[in-house]
Amino acid sequence: MIMVNIGKAVFLPHFKISCNLILRVILVLCIVLSIAVFFLFRPFSWPRGSESVGILVSVLLISVLTILLWMLRNKIVNERQRKNVIAGLCIGLLWTIEISVNNFIRPGLPLRDTIDNLFWGVIELLILITAAYDVYKSDRFIDGIKSGFWSGLASGAVACLSALLVIVFGMKFILIDPLNIKEWTDVKISVNSPGMDVYFAYQTFAGAIGHLFILGLILGMIIGCLGGLLGKFFAKKSV
Repeated sequence: MIMVNIGKAVFLPHFKISCNLILRVILVLCIVLSIAVFFLFRPFSWPRGSESVGILVSVLLISVLTILLWMLRNKIVNERQRKNVIAGLCIGLLWTIEISVNNFIRPGLPLRDTIDNLFWGVIELLILITAAYDVYKSDRFIDGIKSGFWSGLASGAVACLSALLVIVFGMKFILIDPLNIKEWTDVKISVNSPGMDVYFAYQTFAGAIGHLFILGLILGMIIGCLGGLLGKFFAKKSV
């Protein structure tokens, strides 16, 4: 028992630090890969067009988010939020699987849409359950919003990183996707793009950023609110 307690005292603080450090490292990697996309895939209007501006704005937003998380790490993070970050990182791996299925296995339609919807539903359900459980335990509605924020941010960051890795290192898999080939055939005359790789680099980049800020941060907090209501409801029922 003494050895177990000593082990907890030695390793647990480092684990607490590392889970939050992992989140910030993921965001920094997202910044680096976004800059790589900026230089590797150049539209005709580079570096002033809407695509380039979109990347630079995204880099700025992720940088601000990363700096804020680092500056406020000791003020807004407690044990419950650390657990939410860990949960979010694990949930984010489901996004990684979904992105991998789409880009490496490449199922056809409508199966691909069904898989996407299934993963989306499971991920949001897990965030909802996490938020509801936190509010049920604490009986504080705000904990649901915090839970949705942290788990949504962490899962969205993992999804964003996964998509950016595919753009930078796996573009050849995007280019051989039958659905992407058909889409490019349909739009290549109307879009002003140097090639299929540039077109899908920015299409995929938009999805990556959307996973971080829309499906991650914003939707995470919305689901956190719903989880807070559920947690409050079950907390009252158990009294």
